[in-house]
Amino acid sequence: MEHSSRSHGTRGFAVAFAVLGFLLEEPRHGYALRARIEDGLGPLWRIASSQLYKVLHRLETDGWLKRAAAPPDAGPPRSVYTVTQAGADAFRQWIAEPVTAMRNVRVEFVAKLYFARLLKITPVAGLIDRQLIAVDRMRRHLEADDRATSDDGVLNAAWLAFQQTTLTHFADWLRDQKSSLQSSKEIQP
Repeated sequence: MEHSSRSHGTRGFAVAFAVLGFLLEEPRHGYALRARIEDGLGPLWRIASSQLYKVLHRLETDGWLKRAAAPPDAGPPRSVYTVTQAGADAFRQWIAEPVTAMRNVRVEFVAKLYFARLLKITPVAGLIDRQLIAVDRMRRHLEADDRATSDDGVLNAAWLAFQQTTLTHFADWLRDQKSSLQSSKEIQP
């Protein structure tokens, strides 16, 4: 099954893939998953419990997760979610692909780096190298795109300069951080 960020996430960042990533780390019930998401990606984004359970249901319906009753304990009955082979394959495909729009860098690309370091599914250096190639493609596309975005020529030129500068700084950041990001994820107490 081919994945699509439109069918499994929200605009921009695919929440479903973060859910898959944390469940690949370890099967969990919804409450524990929400706490783990906050611990891992909390600085990047928030997810409402209602949204999380909708994503879990959709992933289960699509065959990317399976659900089983948790062993009984003192708490309320819970379902534990496990990633299926189809879900793991979709996650591997997602994490290996670079983002192709700058608006997705801050959240989605950083999440890919997070999971590459956490799960070691794809080498961080390869992810960064593929992203650098994508940045170069984005830069060439900007240079070739002569469509006006506004009837204000000065604003258009300023906006183009901003986009080019942003791409240049992102590529520089990737190159500067590549060696430190390749090191093992440091566990903080």
